[in-house]
Amino acid sequence: MSDAIQVPWNLQVPEADIYLVGYGNRLPNDFTLEMLAVLRRCKRVFGVPAIHAPEFGIPSGESLVHLYSLERRRTDTYEEMAEVVLDAALADAPVALATYGSAMVGTTPTHRILELAPQRGLTVHVSAAVSSFDGIWADFNIDPCLGFEVWEATAFVRLAIVPDPRTNLLLAQVPVLNVTGGIDPTTMKFERSTTVTELREHLLRYYPPDHEVHFDTTGSGAGPHLTGPDIETVALRDLDHSGRKRMNTLFMPRVASAELDFERPAHAAAA
Repeated sequence: MSDAIQVPWNLQVPEADIYLVGYGNRLPNDFTLEMLAVLRRCKRVFGVPAIHAPEFGIPSGESLVHLYSLERRRTDTYEEMAEVVLDAALADAPVALATYGSAMVGTTPTHRILELAPQRGLTVHVSAAVSSFDGIWADFNIDPCLGFEVWEATAFVRLAIVPDPRTNLLLAQVPVLNVTGGIDPTTMKFERSTTVTELREHLLRYYPPDHEVHFDTTGSGAGPHLTGPDIETVALRDLDHSGRKRMNTLFMPRVASAELDFERPAHAAAA
Protein backbone atom coordinates (compact mmCIF):
# COMPACT_ATOMS: atom_id res chain seq x y z
CA MET A 1 0.00 0.00 0.00
CA SER A 2 1.32 3.44 -0.89
CA ASP A 3 2.09 5.75 2.00
CA ALA A 4 1.61 8.84 -0.18
CA ILE A 5 -0.75 11.53 1.09
CA GLN A 6 -3.75 11.91 -1.19
CA VAL A 7 -4.56 15.57 -1.84
CA PRO A 8 -7.80 16.38 -3.69
CA TRP A 9 -7.80 19.20 -6.23
CA ASN A 10 -11.35 20.33 -5.43
CA LEU A 11 -10.43 22.17 -2.25
CA GLN A 12 -12.99 23.65 0.07
CA VAL A 13 -12.23 27.33 0.59
CA PRO A 14 -14.36 29.98 2.32
CA GLU A 15 -16.81 32.00 0.26
CA ALA A 16 -15.78 35.64 0.12
CA ASP A 17 -16.27 38.79 -1.93
CA ILE A 18 -12.54 39.54 -2.01
CA TYR A 19 -9.65 37.10 -1.91
CA LEU A 20 -6.18 38.30 -0.93
CA VAL A 21 -3.55 35.89 -2.19
CA GLY A 22 0.20 35.77 -2.67
CA TYR A 23 1.85 33.78 -5.43
CA GLY A 24 5.26 33.48 -3.81
CA ASN A 25 8.57 34.45 -5.35
CA ARG A 26 9.30 31.62 -7.79
CA LEU A 27 6.73 31.15 -10.51
CA PRO A 28 5.04 28.72 -10.60
CA ASN A 29 6.97 26.82 -7.93
CA ASP A 30 5.38 28.65 -5.03
CA PHE A 31 1.77 28.43 -6.21
CA THR A 32 -0.43 26.81 -3.59
CA LEU A 33 -3.47 24.65 -4.23
CA GLU A 34 -5.64 27.11 -2.34
CA MET A 35 -4.33 30.03 -4.38
CA LEU A 36 -5.25 28.24 -7.61
CA ALA A 37 -8.67 27.19 -6.30
CA VAL A 38 -9.44 30.74 -5.15
CA LEU A 39 -8.34 32.51 -8.32
CA ARG A 40 -10.21 30.07 -10.55
CA ARG A 41 -13.50 31.19 -9.01
CA CYS A 42 -12.81 34.94 -9.27
CA LYS A 43 -14.31 37.14 -11.97
CA ARG A 44 -11.44 39.63 -11.89
CA VAL A 45 -7.90 39.25 -10.59
CA PHE A 46 -5.89 42.37 -9.87
CA GLY A 47 -2.15 42.15 -9.41
CA VAL A 48 0.84 44.09 -8.11
CA PRO A 49 2.25 43.10 -10.55
CA ALA A 50 -0.34 41.13 -12.51
CA ILE A 51 -0.02 37.39 -12.89
CA HIS A 52 -0.78 35.59 -16.17
CA ALA A 53 -1.09 31.81 -15.89
CA PRO A 54 -3.87 30.65 -18.23
CA GLU A 55 -2.52 27.10 -18.17
CA PHE A 56 -3.72 26.94 -14.55
CA GLY A 57 -7.20 28.14 -15.43
CA ILE A 58 -6.67 31.56 -13.81
CA PRO A 59 -8.34 34.66 -15.27
CA SER A 60 -5.94 37.07 -16.95
CA GLY A 61 -4.52 39.47 -14.41
CA GLU A 62 -5.19 43.21 -14.38
CA SER A 63 -2.10 45.13 -13.32
CA LEU A 64 -2.27 47.97 -10.80
CA VAL A 65 1.40 48.88 -11.19
CA HIS A 66 0.54 51.77 -13.51
CA LEU A 67 -0.87 53.62 -10.48
CA TYR A 68 2.66 54.19 -9.17
CA SER A 69 4.29 57.54 -9.98
CA LEU A 70 7.57 59.15 -8.93
CA GLU A 71 5.68 62.37 -8.21
CA ARG A 72 2.99 60.74 -6.11
CA ARG A 73 2.93 59.79 -2.45
CA ARG A 74 2.94 56.05 -2.00
CA THR A 75 0.09 56.27 0.50
CA ASP A 76 -2.11 57.79 -2.21
CA THR A 77 -1.16 55.03 -4.63
CA TYR A 78 -1.89 52.30 -2.10
CA GLU A 79 -5.23 53.88 -1.23
CA GLU A 80 -6.27 53.94 -4.89
CA MET A 81 -5.24 50.31 -5.37
CA ALA A 82 -7.42 49.28 -2.45
CA GLU A 83 -10.36 51.32 -3.77
CA VAL A 84 -10.09 49.74 -7.24
CA VAL A 85 -10.43 46.26 -5.72
CA LEU A 86 -13.20 47.27 -3.33
CA ASP A 87 -15.22 48.93 -6.13
CA ALA A 88 -14.82 45.87 -8.33
CA ALA A 89 -16.07 43.61 -5.54
CA LEU A 90 -19.10 45.82 -4.98
CA ALA A 91 -19.88 45.70 -8.70
CA ASP A 92 -19.40 41.98 -9.33
CA ALA A 93 -17.86 39.70 -6.70
CA PRO A 94 -15.80 37.69 -6.16
CA VAL A 95 -12.54 39.39 -7.10
CA ALA A 96 -8.96 38.96 -5.95
CA LEU A 97 -5.84 40.96 -5.31
CA ALA A 98 -2.75 38.86 -5.97
CA THR A 99 0.75 39.96 -5.03
CA TYR A 100 4.21 38.45 -5.14
CA GLY A 101 5.38 36.86 -1.91
CA SER A 102 2.72 36.86 0.81
CA ALA A 103 -0.26 39.18 0.58
CA MET A 104 0.26 40.11 4.23
CA VAL A 105 3.95 41.04 4.00
CA GLY A 106 4.96 44.47 2.72
CA THR A 107 1.73 45.07 0.79
CA THR A 108 -0.17 48.05 2.18
CA PRO A 109 -3.23 47.78 -0.14
CA THR A 110 -4.15 44.37 1.26
CA HIS A 111 -4.20 45.73 4.80
CA ARG A 112 -6.34 48.67 3.70
CA ILE A 113 -8.78 46.26 2.07
CA LEU A 114 -9.01 44.24 5.29
CA GLU A 115 -9.72 47.45 7.17
CA LEU A 116 -12.25 48.96 4.75
CA ALA A 117 -14.12 45.92 3.42
CA PRO A 118 -16.39 45.39 6.48
CA GLN A 119 -17.44 49.05 6.23
CA ARG A 120 -18.60 48.35 2.65
CA GLY A 121 -20.44 45.17 3.58
CA LEU A 122 -17.80 42.99 1.91
CA THR A 123 -16.19 39.78 3.15
CA VAL A 124 -12.50 38.97 2.73
CA HIS A 125 -10.47 35.77 2.82
CA VAL A 126 -6.67 35.73 3.05
CA SER A 127 -4.77 32.74 1.69
CA ALA A 128 -1.41 31.82 3.19
CA ALA A 129 1.57 32.09 0.85
CA VAL A 130 5.35 31.87 0.65
CA SER A 131 6.87 35.14 1.84
CA SER A 132 10.12 36.62 0.55
CA PHE A 133 11.36 36.17 4.10
CA ASP A 134 11.46 32.40 3.60
CA GLY A 135 13.99 32.80 0.79
CA ILE A 136 16.11 35.24 2.80
CA TRP A 137 16.22 33.00 5.84
CA ALA A 138 17.31 30.12 3.63
CA ASP A 139 19.92 32.23 1.79
CA PHE A 140 21.64 33.15 5.05
CA ASN A 141 20.77 30.03 7.08
CA ILE A 142 18.92 32.07 9.70
CA ASP A 143 16.38 30.98 12.27
CA PRO A 144 14.32 34.14 12.88
CA CYS A 145 13.19 32.77 16.24
CA LEU A 146 16.70 33.55 17.52
CA GLY A 147 16.23 37.25 16.97
CA PHE A 148 15.15 39.17 13.87
CA GLU A 149 14.02 42.75 13.21
CA VAL A 150 12.12 43.72 10.05
CA TRP A 151 11.48 47.28 8.94
CA GLU A 152 10.44 49.07 5.78
CA ALA A 153 13.59 51.06 4.98
CA THR A 154 12.01 54.51 4.75
CA ALA A 155 10.12 54.03 8.01
CA PHE A 156 13.33 52.84 9.67
CA VAL A 157 15.11 56.10 8.81
CA ARG A 158 12.25 58.56 9.25
CA LEU A 159 11.20 57.13 12.63
CA ALA A 160 14.85 57.03 13.77
CA ILE A 161 14.55 53.41 14.84
CA VAL A 162 17.32 52.21 17.16
CA PRO A 163 18.29 48.69 16.02
CA ASP A 164 19.45 46.00 18.42
CA PRO A 165 22.90 44.80 17.21
CA ARG A 166 22.27 41.48 18.96
CA THR A 167 19.65 40.58 16.36
CA ASN A 168 19.66 40.28 12.59
CA LEU A 169 18.07 43.24 10.80
CA LEU A 170 16.14 43.20 7.52
CA LEU A 171 15.31 46.43 5.69
CA ALA A 172 12.76 46.07 2.92
CA GLN A 173 12.04 48.34 -0.05
CA VAL A 174 15.46 49.97 -0.18
CA PRO A 175 14.98 50.62 -3.94
CA VAL A 176 12.26 53.19 -3.24
CA LEU A 177 14.12 55.14 -0.56
CA ASN A 178 14.56 58.06 -2.95
CA VAL A 179 11.01 57.93 -4.28
CA THR A 180 8.44 60.50 -3.19
CA GLY A 181 6.80 59.37 -0.01
CA GLY A 182 8.93 59.18 3.13
CA ILE A 183 7.11 58.49 6.39
CA ASP A 184 6.37 61.52 8.56
CA PRO A 185 6.98 60.37 12.17
CA THR A 186 4.23 62.61 13.53
CA THR A 187 1.48 61.49 11.17
CA MET A 188 2.82 58.02 10.25
CA LYS A 189 2.04 58.95 6.64
CA PHE A 190 4.39 59.03 3.67
CA GLU A 191 5.24 62.69 3.19
CA ARG A 192 8.93 63.08 2.42
CA SER A 193 11.66 61.27 0.55
CA THR A 194 14.91 59.93 1.95
CA THR A 195 18.11 58.53 0.44
CA VAL A 196 20.48 55.61 0.76
CA THR A 197 23.04 58.04 2.17
CA GLU A 198 20.66 58.89 5.01
CA LEU A 199 20.14 55.19 5.62
CA ARG A 200 23.89 54.58 5.76
CA GLU A 201 24.46 57.48 8.16
CA HIS A 202 21.71 56.23 10.45
CA LEU A 203 23.10 52.68 10.48
CA LEU A 204 26.64 53.92 11.17
CA ARG A 205 25.42 55.17 14.53
CA TYR A 206 24.98 51.57 15.62
CA TYR A 207 27.27 49.43 13.45
CA PRO A 208 31.01 49.68 12.63
CA PRO A 209 31.93 51.05 9.16
CA ASP A 210 33.50 47.75 8.08
CA HIS A 211 30.44 45.70 9.08
CA GLU A 212 29.46 43.53 6.09
CA VAL A 213 25.90 43.94 4.84
CA HIS A 214 24.12 42.08 2.06
CA PHE A 215 21.73 43.01 -0.74
CA ASP A 216 19.58 39.96 -1.44
CA THR A 217 17.51 39.69 -4.63
CA THR A 218 16.38 36.07 -4.21
CA GLY A 219 13.25 37.01 -2.32
CA SER A 220 12.73 40.52 -3.64
CA GLY A 221 10.24 39.84 -6.40
CA ALA A 222 8.50 37.24 -8.51
CA GLY A 223 10.55 35.38 -11.07
CA PRO A 224 11.81 31.99 -12.20
CA HIS A 225 13.20 29.38 -9.89
CA LEU A 226 16.74 30.40 -8.92
CA THR A 227 19.52 27.82 -8.61
CA GLY A 228 21.08 29.72 -5.71
CA PRO A 229 21.14 32.97 -3.77
CA ASP A 230 21.74 36.24 -5.60
CA ILE A 231 23.61 38.31 -3.02
CA GLU A 232 25.88 41.35 -3.15
CA THR A 233 28.04 41.96 -0.07
CA VAL A 234 29.49 45.37 0.77
CA ALA A 235 30.97 47.15 3.77
CA LEU A 236 28.46 49.42 5.48
CA ARG A 237 30.63 52.46 4.72
CA ASP A 238 30.14 51.74 0.98
CA LEU A 239 26.38 51.34 1.15
CA ASP A 240 25.64 54.41 -0.96
CA HIS A 241 28.50 54.20 -3.45
CA SER A 242 27.54 54.43 -7.11
CA GLY A 243 27.76 51.29 -9.18
CA ARG A 244 25.79 49.08 -6.87
CA LYS A 245 24.37 46.31 -9.04
CA ARG A 246 21.11 46.27 -7.18
CA MET A 247 19.30 47.91 -4.31
CA ASN A 248 16.84 45.38 -2.98
CA THR A 249 16.27 43.84 0.42
CA LEU A 250 19.11 44.76 2.77
CA PHE A 251 20.22 42.20 5.34
CA MET A 252 22.28 43.38 8.32
CA PRO A 253 23.76 40.44 10.26
CA ARG A 254 24.09 40.76 14.01
CA VAL A 255 27.49 42.05 15.06
CA ALA A 256 30.01 39.29 15.83
CA SER A 257 30.40 40.33 19.47
CA ALA A 258 26.66 39.85 19.96
CA GLU A 259 26.51 36.20 18.84
CA LEU A 260 24.36 34.09 21.12
CA ASP A 261 26.27 31.94 23.59
CA PHE A 262 24.38 28.68 23.99
CA GLU A 263 27.16 27.05 26.01
CA ARG A 264 27.15 29.59 28.82
CA PRO A 265 23.81 31.34 29.38
CA ALA A 266 23.66 34.68 31.18
CA HIS A 267 22.55 33.25 34.54
CA ALA A 268 25.45 30.78 34.49
CA ALA A 269 27.97 33.49 33.64
CA ALA A 270 26.78 35.56 36.57
CA ALA A 271 27.08 32.66 38.99
